[in-house]
Amino acid sequence: MRRYGRIYIAALVVLGFGSIIGMVFSFPDNEPLFMAIVNVVFAVLTFPLGAVAWLAQIPLLYHGIATPSEAMALFTPLYAVLGYVQWFRILPAVYRDRSSPTNPSA
Repeated sequence: MRRYGRIYIAALVVLGFGSIIGMVFSFPDNEPLFMAIVNVVFAVLTFPLGAVAWLAQIPLLYHGIATPSEAMALFTPLYAVLGYVQWFRILPAVYRDRSSPTNPSA
């Protein structure tokens, strides 16, 4: 299970930082659209905890405090951590408790 968690975090980091590198060299004119698509992918992969990072990112972009590339670089680690906590800590703990009987002799 730990291996899958490491693969998940590596995939999110590669997707986040790779999209920044690919966008800068390939499509500099379409930066906002490209970053919006990557943001939606991150929000879907890490939903519902990823919505926290997505909602924290909106004011930075809306008010012009950060560019889309800067926001993606700042929030990619947060998406990775929230997704890891959700998929590999919280959900297994919830389903482990439901599947194990509290009183096996009854």
